Amino acid sequence: MKSWPQGRQGRVRKVLAVAVSALAIAGAASGQAGPSADELFADGRFADAGAAYEKVLASAPGDPAALAGLARIRLYEGKDAEAQELAQRALAAAPQDPVAGQVLRLVQVRRAAFGGAAFRIQAPPGEAAIAFVATDPLPLVEVTLGASRTALFLIDTGAPDIVVSPDLAQELGLPLSDAGQGVFAGGRRATVQRTTIPELSLGPVTVWNAPAGVLPTGQMIPGRKIEGIIGTGFLRHFLATLDYCGGRLLLAPRGASAAFEVQARMADANIMPMWFVGDHFPVVRARLNQGRESLFLVDTGLAGGGLVATRPALDEAGVKIDEADVRTGMGGGGAARFIPFRADATMGALTVRGVAGVYMPDQPSIFPFRSAGALSHAFFRHSRLTFDFVAMKLVTRACPA
Repeated sequence: MKSWPQGRQGRVRKVLAVAVSALAIAGAASGQAGPSADELFADGRFADAGAAYEKVLASAPGDPAALAGLARIRLYEGKDAEAQELAQRALAAAPQDPVAGQVLRLVQVRRAAFGGAAFRIQAPPGEAAIAFVATDPLPLVEVTLGASRTALFLIDTGAPDIVVSPDLAQELGLPLSDAGQGVFAGGRRATVQRTTIPELSLGPVTVWNAPAGVLPTGQMIPGRKIEGIIGTGFLRHFLATLDYCGGRLLLAPRGASAAFEVQARMADANIMPMWFVGDHFPVVRARLNQGRESLFLVDTGLAGGGLVATRPALDEAGVKIDEADVRTGMGGGGAARFIPFRADATMGALTVRGVAGVYMPDQPSIFPFRSAGALSHAFFRHSRLTFDFVAMKLVTRACPA
């Protein structure tokens, strides 16, 4: 098999939380014409599914499956308090409901990241700008650990909070704990360890007691010593912008959301509804070529590419792949097979022609709903990409011509 081309072999790894794959699809009663609430959910049509669950509850307020299904939709919408209340009502009626139980566990995980000793943040009152050391093949930033130890971290919204390499963890004397197994690119599995970083700084932003995973990072970018990753679990503590135009990471307070959204609308930015799945998966609706609109994970960590697509999504979009052109890239769990392709991709008002992508024939489905793949680095490369986890919007603004 061919090896991953230079500049692409760095990063096919996709950390896939076990918590997400554990979410089963509830069997809410419907009896209605057209797709049921569960069928709409399974198809990734969350807004329609939420309305359908509400319709069931209007006639049967105590239906535990509908309560659990709506709780999961509210969780994805970032409405954790409402999700908790609905899940508790579902469990009162059906104590063993797996969806409601999982919703409650995820609410607790999300709240733990914003309370207690973890993630204590000191940042300037306005927007902090951290220059990229490099923008391609993935954005890199310099991080300071403790008083003076600097390291290169890449930014990857497909990763959880923070990841550090085993060598860096050992050098810093960080205590390790076993976190079980993670599922990576190509369905490969590998042992994952957890730790806590006492102090970490990005420019003027300092974080104390930052939860982190421990995984190999050395082969992610050829010619660069990468010692860690900044993931979505970290970025969601801010109104975070990957400014590919200016080559910088912008971290504003979450409280700036309302003013930002007003400015984005006035600037005619591309504003997309965003859902937050599990503990670190932002998803949006998009399409390939003229295929139907489906859910895509927003995972910026594919070096040298902009798309990951499932076989059904490729077929619907009329994308032909060369079955004989199977290549190998390194993922977090080891070598992973992939087949390259190119397609147009559209997310709202943003269309990028001929985006390089990969199809991974061994990649398992990790979500309890239909996902068409992922949007990544090359798709967003000529935009300012903002994650607003308060308004639950993904916003892109084109780079100046």
